[in-house]
Amino acid sequence: MRRAVACLGFLGTLLFATPLHAQLTLGARGGTTLSTLDFTDETGVVQDAAPKYGAHGAVSLAYSFSDRLALVLEAGYTQRGAELTILEYDAYYDATWGYDYFDFSLLGRSSLGPAYLLAGPAASRRVACYTAISHRSTCESVGAVFRENDYFLIGGAGVGLDTGPVTWVAEGLYNLGLLNIDNDGVTTTKHRGFVMRLGVDWRG
Repeated sequence: MRRAVACLGFLGTLLFATPLHAQLTLGARGGTTLSTLDFTDETGVVQDAAPKYGAHGAVSLAYSFSDRLALVLEAGYTQRGAELTILEYDAYYDATWGYDYFDFSLLGRSSLGPAYLLAGPAASRRVACYTAISHRSTCESVGAVFRENDYFLIGGAGVGLDTGPVTWVAEGLYNLGLLNIDNDGVTTTKHRGFVMRLGVDWRG
C-alpha cells in the first residue's frame, strides 16, 4: 500500500514539475455508491448478497496532454459493502456489512467531445468496518477478519458541460476489486460496485 501511494505521489509531483504546454485542472466530486460483495462461500452461511448504498467523495488533479488525452490523479473516500442474507442454526438473518475506504487512483481520460472515458488502477486503505444484524457492531467484535488493503480496476464514462473557466461533470464508474478481502480464507470475497457522482473542474 505504501509503495502504491508513493508511486501516485511521485506521479503527482511530476504533474507539477513537467514543463509541457499542458493544462492543469483541479476537480471535486461527490455522489453515491451502489456496491456489493462477490461471495464464494463453501460453508453455505451466506445465502444471498444484495447491493448496498453508500457515500463517495473525491478531489482530483488532471494533466491534459491535448484536447483528447489527460492523466487524472485522484484521492477520495468511498463506502462499500453489501446487504446479506445469512443462514445460521436453521434461521435466516438479514445483515449489513460496510467498509469505508480512502482511495488513490491514477486514471487515463480520453475525451470524445463533451463525453469522455476513464480507466486505470487504484489502491485503497480501509479506515472503518462495521456490521449490523440486530445492532451495529465492529467487525472485530463479531470475529470477522478482513484484509485492510485492496486493489481495484476502475472504468467508466462521464460528460461535461463547459461554462467558461468551470466545467460541470457527471460520471459513472465501475469498481472491480482484485483481492480476496477475507483473511481467514473461509470465503472468497471481492468488492464489486458502481459509483455515480457529480462534480466540477476548475482549469488553471
